[in-house]
Amino acid sequence: MLSTSALTIKKTVALLVLVGPVSMIPVFLAATEALDLPARLRFARTIGLSVTVALLAATFLGMPILGLLGVSLGAMQVGGGVIVLLLALAMVLGKESNFKGAPSVSPDNGVKKAAIVPLAVPLLAGPAAFSYVMGNSAWHSYSDLIHVIAPILIVGAVCWITFYIACEAQNSIRQSTLDVVERIGGFILSAMAVEMMAAGLRSLFPLFN
Repeated sequence: MLSTSALTIKKTVALLVLVGPVSMIPVFLAATEALDLPARLRFARTIGLSVTVALLAATFLGMPILGLLGVSLGAMQVGGGVIVLLLALAMVLGKESNFKGAPSVSPDNGVKKAAIVPLAVPLLAGPAAFSYVMGNSAWHSYSDLIHVIAPILIVGAVCWITFYIACEAQNSIRQSTLDVVERIGGFILSAMAVEMMAAGLRSLFPLFN
């Protein structure tokens, strides 16, 4: 059985790939185009905090709410996988902006509102990430909370740092580099979406095992 530190590292890496802050840099830069540097830096911090809160809420409230609604984790994995696959295809084809429908952000617009929808949720903390943290939310002792909570806190901090650096280095980041990152992220995301749907189908239909 994996140690607490090994579990924490494993879950952190998996969750970081699912959230994918690097692949969202083009979205972030487009959404903050009208803001000055201090406002963009605050925006980056708000995104990190929003992602953290959303994932923590899904971790501790997601499964009870799904139980009340009569929705199984397998069904959520299949539905979330379809959404993630569509997003991944849009990323590969360079149509992500059309798919996400992100609103423009102006200095008068509330940064908190813009960060939560759609950047923080559902593009960063989306169905894939929610499904993952909900599926790995079980804990039996207080020591287990380390590998349940720590990955979420780390990923939230990474989102903040990633977009903070993007703000500082915006002028030196080439669009071609961002396009390559976006398409590579799309390929990775598509594979993960298929895995999500496969896991959900195995849960819904045990004969597939």
